[in-house]
Amino acid sequence: MTYWVVDANIAVRTALELNEALERFWERIAREKITPCAPRLWMSETTSALRAWLAQKVITADEAEQALRSIHRLRVEIIDEDEDLCLRALELAEKLGQSKAYDAIYLALAEKLSADFWTADERLANRARDLNLPWVHGLAEV
Repeated sequence: MTYWVVDANIAVRTALELNEALERFWERIAREKITPCAPRLWMSETTSALRAWLAQKVITADEAEQALRSIHRLRVEIIDEDEDLCLRALELAEKLGQSKAYDAIYLALAEKLSADFWTADERLANRARDLNLPWVHGLAEV
């Protein structure tokens, strides 16, 4: 089974502003029979992102609810974080110069699964590439 670790940005953008790159991304997953996965925090991050957009009045409550339902229909396999994963995330966050470890948890999971990591955050993708993590990809690479 081939996994791709998918960050919350991809899910939220898929639900709210599907574009050609995202369409190609999900089509490739289907065509190549790839299993999208994410750490458990993905569920909280997607919900929090929608709440932030709702609070900023970018979307309505109905749109947030529909987006959340759409996100859950993406069938991303959720994988629990464990101690080793979190310890590795601390190391990666330090190397990335981040004060929080959220992004690094995704990276640690991808590393653990020997999987590619996909993000809609090009800055994160670029920083990870600077650390010589060739399995990190931005949507522009689809």
